[in-house]
Amino acid sequence: MSTPELADYKRLNDEREQVIKSSDLPLHCPVDDAAIWCAHPKVYLSIEDSADKTSRCPYCGTLYRLMD
Repeated sequence: MSTPELADYKRLNDEREQVIKSSDLPLHCPVDDAAIWCAHPKVYLSIEDSADKTSRCPYCGTLYRLMD
């Protein structure tokens, strides 16, 4: 049986979404204004080539949506 804390950890950022603009490219996660305590290694995300202009961070699950 899993603990509630573990279940909550698995859902971390599943519903988090951030809208970005072309001026924010190249896109990387965590973004520059992220708190240090919740940071993971910086990863660059290729959003401009995606068909639906979205990209999800493989570390934290944040969904980024490119809107201009």
